[in-house]
Amino acid sequence: MKRTLQQLLRRTVLAAASLAALPAAQAAVIDFENLGVGGVGHNEFLQQAGFDLAGYSAASDALDGDLVGTINDGSDPGSCFNLMCPSSASHYYAGLNDGVLEITRSVPQQTFRLHSFDASFIGATVGGVYPAVAGLLRIQGNFADGSYVYEDYQLAGPGANGFAFGHYTTSAAFGAKQFSSIDLFAFTCNAGGNCNAFQTNKGQFALDNLNVSAVPEPSSWLMLGAGLLGLAAVRRRRAA
Repeated sequence: MKRTLQQLLRRTVLAAASLAALPAAQAAVIDFENLGVGGVGHNEFLQQAGFDLAGYSAASDALDGDLVGTINDGSDPGSCFNLMCPSSASHYYAGLNDGVLEITRSVPQQTFRLHSFDASFIGATVGGVYPAVAGLLRIQGNFADGSYVYEDYQLAGPGANGFAFGHYTTSAAFGAKQFSSIDLFAFTCNAGGNCNAFQTNKGQFALDNLNVSAVPEPSSWLMLGAGLLGLAAVRRRRAA
């Protein structure tokens, strides 16, 4: 009996170590559906699916509450003010006025991955005409040590029926990384292909259906391992 309990303890330790080495990600979709339609100001945030969604302005003189985005009802054209927004049957986030959307886990110090999303450019009129050239959407993944990586996605220009959502998938390398936060913002581009961010106040984008996976905090696996060890100890005492 003693040998059997020792084997159980050894197997418990190995199981806990294996679980810690291979954390199971928990999939979620941020689709903005249960969020009320309305404006999002600088330093304001919303919550959905275990994530914090914060709006920021990159302007040095930004004030709390300055408009950086909205939650739009895609079935109501009036919810997009006088801009050209994509048509949609659902709610989505509209980043406006060179605004930044930052995504973090609602539980501090926990990481996550981004696998895919739907996005569109939002047109602003220039002399009453919407630009034929759309912009870029940058997705910047930030790590806890202050370093970051990013990917840029070319957003399509307006078609016969205006702007429309496209589906985008992150690269395998980007999608495998665990980020502490992700920032999303738009670049505006001219006909010559030159693109700039935070300079025109017209870097605007629509975002929906972010496919993310939350990575459990390492301490949670250690707690699980400790629980298994405790169970083995109880069994050992009972056998004694």
